[in-house]
Amino acid sequence: MAHPTAVIDHVALRLRDDVVSEPNQREANQASAPAVEDGLFLVPKVIE
Repeated sequence: MAHPTAVIDHVALRLRDDVVSEPNQREANQASAPAVEDGLFLVPKVIE
């Protein structure tokens, strides 16, 4: 990834490792949804 300060100051970007920090709670989060299908929230059509 490029960043302007890396070009000017020759500073390497300090990025943290991409690790999972929270458990998957999809079912618990979707339990109160009015409509769910295949793990996705279903919403009414807004624009025709």
